[in-house]
Amino acid sequence: MNPEKLFEQSYERVIGSGVGITDRGEVFFSRFYEIFLGSSELVAEKFKNTDMNRQVRMLQKAMFQLISFYLVKTSSDYIHDIAISHNKQHHDISPVLYDLWLDSLLKTVQELDPEYTPSLRLAWEIVMSPGIIYLKHHYDQEISQGNPP
Repeated sequence: MNPEKLFEQSYERVIGSGVGITDRGEVFFSRFYEIFLGSSELVAEKFKNTDMNRQVRMLQKAMFQLISFYLVKTSSDYIHDIAISHNKQHHDISPVLYDLWLDSLLKTVQELDPEYTPSLRLAWEIVMSPGIIYLKHHYDQEISQGNPP
């Protein structure tokens, strides 16, 4: 099993490639947020006054950063700033919310990828997890935004 190849093929099937959201990307991100917002009252509360169109654009960037983090094994300023802005002192996105986020993402992939298998799920987990671990790590950190450590 090559997790990178499985992930890449699945990502293309469910989101597409290129700049901007494709029709598939719109379907994917809309369904993801339906699942994610329904996963917990705490999630729904965190997003109650959110501009969801803006949020979808931010999610696209964040997913790119999570994929990049996996591939290059180095944090960017962007992912570092997300980690800090989501920590306990700022938006207070607790580690359990990242677990719900990943679970919602995987449920979305399962629904929308016609070639979904348990191995494919594992590939998505392998690619997304390093960045999520990085974000979780910063929850209790009192580090200012700026250059990553």
